[in-house]
Amino acid sequence: MNPDDINDDGLDVDDIFDPAKKKKKKVDGGKKGKRAERDLVKLFTARFGEGFSRSLGSGNRWGQVKNLPKHAKDTLTGDLCCPKGFKWVLESKNGYDDIDLNLALLKDCGQLNGFLDQASKDGRRANRKPMLLWKKTRRPWLTFVHNEELDGLHFKYKFVYGKWTAVALERLLELDDTFFFDDDALASVATDTGKID
Repeated sequence: MNPDDINDDGLDVDDIFDPAKKKKKKVDGGKKGKRAERDLVKLFTARFGEGFSRSLGSGNRWGQVKNLPKHAKDTLTGDLCCPKGFKWVLESKNGYDDIDLNLALLKDCGQLNGFLDQASKDGRRANRKPMLLWKKTRRPWLTFVHNEELDGLHFKYKFVYGKWTAVALERLLELDDTFFFDDDALASVATDTGKID
């Protein structure tokens, strides 16, 4: 204890005006998650055009959509609504800075496993491929997909975690549209734009 922290009455007193003793601002996880989802919508819209938006109430909606027709489930499963024919269900996580990928090279990371399980469940529900999009605070987006999805594709840098491979989202978005959309959706776009493949 610092003797300067004791007043004349012998009581321990904190100096509330000392900048070193200011309390850390509490982060609003909901706002942070929504901000990340809006960021992803911008990235995917810039790459593919219109058709991406935030799923309102994402993460707590399965009970509301499980009895809807397939096209509604496809739209409302995951953290982002995606255009028709998009092969992936997108689960996003922002923050979780305490996840240490260095330790994940030695043993399972429970929190990361939970994120990947959630993406897998959403993928099964929507009958689409699961994709986890995760970024630590002030870091670039990482994308986790099943290892076999990247067979035959070369990435200079990647991280294999069990049956998942992580690559930078920036690099994944450089792949051809056929990686992201089914053949019917690609044919429809080609017809609508007059392009002939």
